[in-house]
Amino acid sequence: MEIYDKAHELEAAIKECQEYKDFVAAGQELAKDEKTKHLVRDFLMLQAQLAYAQSMGDKPIRKKIDHLNQMAEFIKNNQTAVEYLNHYNKWQSMAGEVFQIIQNAMAEGMSILDQ
Repeated sequence: MEIYDKAHELEAAIKECQEYKDFVAAGQELAKDEKTKHLVRDFLMLQAQLAYAQSMGDKPIRKKIDHLNQMAEFIKNNQTAVEYLNHYNKWQSMAGEVFQIIQNAMAEGMSILDQ
């Protein structure tokens, strides 16, 4: 089927995308430093937890915000972490736009659920 061929073309295009290559390379560099890798992972997880809580209407927990800010200070002084997060954010933004394009293309079939 043609749609599967196009999906495989998209997969190949992603692998050739410079932003993706930079993101993967930054991840490989991050993996070399276990302590920094855990710091970045914990930072991203806490950031996601706070964003989720906010999206659900919960008030932010001051302790968690303070902890996130402390982690951000450590990250700011760690070039490997900064590089990874810069590439992570660029790739997340681009991937989000690609996902949105795909979702928009499929949305018409789901419109019956809009009521």
